[in-house]
Amino acid sequence: MISRISSFAHGGAMLAASLKVQARLADQQAQTASGVKSQTYGGMATSTASVLTLSNQSARLAADNTAATSAAAYVQASYSAVGEIADLATTIKTQLASMMSSSTLDAATTGQYAADWLTDLQALLNSRQGDAYLFSGQSTDVAPVDFTAAGYAPSAGADTTYYQGAAAGRTYASSEGQKLGLSVRADASAFEQLARAIATVAANPADASAIASAYGLAGTALTGVGTLQETVAIQAASLEATTAHNTARIDAIDSLVSTLKDADLTQAAVLTTQYQTQLEALFSMISTLSSLSLTKYL
Repeated sequence: MISRISSFAHGGAMLAASLKVQARLADQQAQTASGVKSQTYGGMATSTASVLTLSNQSARLAADNTAATSAAAYVQASYSAVGEIADLATTIKTQLASMMSSSTLDAATTGQYAADWLTDLQALLNSRQGDAYLFSGQSTDVAPVDFTAAGYAPSAGADTTYYQGAAAGRTYASSEGQKLGLSVRADASAFEQLARAIATVAANPADASAIASAYGLAGTALTGVGTLQETVAIQAASLEATTAHNTARIDAIDSLVSTLKDADLTQAAVLTTQYQTQLEALFSMISTLSSLSLTKYL
């Protein structure tokens, strides 16, 4: 059958129009099925840059939280270890008080007490969380304390020669530049004072004045250890607050990304119906034009 010459151009135009409507219909149907505006960033047009930027920011904050959670476990272990050192200092002070009230001092017994205390203190200061030493600063792979280290002479006064760790403390650093201290170092004054109090007893186990001096030093050390534990507690609270703040930001960012990416299902349903109606009308007109022929008008 030969179509009318004038209907050929109209048929071509309607066919092109129908293809456009089909593409729009397919897009709305895809949005309805997937729940998002597009399966690719390219399909989100002007929202692409914002979605990428926000998604990257969310990923960085999530990575920060992972690191902060690990740091929090490290700090919690440090808090517990410092608490045990405080308990040891309390025990030492109590036993020294008992020795001071005694009319006689048994050098062998007192000396053994001192040796045991020093062993316990070194073990606690060399505590680890996983493979990381808690009190060695940035050198987490190095045991921070060795009370047999060459040159360590506490009888001469304050001496931290026993310390084998790093001079710089360990820190948590976020992707945005926030820094928080983690734990404390084994060369802190309170720890040094407690070690020196024990060394004083070990050097003069039968000397009442040495016991009294050690008692006073142990008391000062105990107060200082309490302060160190408070410091670590503040670190733990800061990490917890950082994690909570980051989580809130991640939720807000992800919600915004979802708004930019997610399809408006109500609008998609309306447009789908409209495009289906348009498509049916175009197909009907194309069918009518294709049925026309020159023979009917001769």
